[in-house]
Amino acid sequence: MIPPAFAVVAVSAVLLAGGATRVDPPKGGPWRQLGKAVTSRPGKLAHFFRTAQSPEALAVVATSGSPKPIHLTWFSYCEFESDDAETEENEATLTGRRRLSALPHVLEGATLCNVSVTMRVTGGRASAAIFSR
Repeated sequence: MIPPAFAVVAVSAVLLAGGATRVDPPKGGPWRQLGKAVTSRPGKLAHFFRTAQSPEALAVVATSGSPKPIHLTWFSYCEFESDDAETEENEATLTGRRRLSALPHVLEGATLCNVSVTMRVTGGRASAAIFSR
């Protein structure tokens, strides 16, 4: 039998850790998640980036169980062979509830793309991940 005081602590820890929402890839292809999903703290800005080697496509997906809006900004930098050859930069800001998806443009023949994401939900949490194919 678990002592009542221990049970309360264990349940509290699960509730605190359980704020993350699952982040599923967008439809339309065999997407591969780049690294782990990142979850923001309530009202705090979360920032992360990932690198994709020779991607055909990129996707940024954010989800939240909160009814409050997700504020997300992404920035992508793609290059062909090196930054001395062709490069391309793109960025956008999205706001929406529950689930946001973005498909950053990928420079044709890109050998490397870096994608940076910042997100926040005022008074709530959001989880986001970056995908490539």
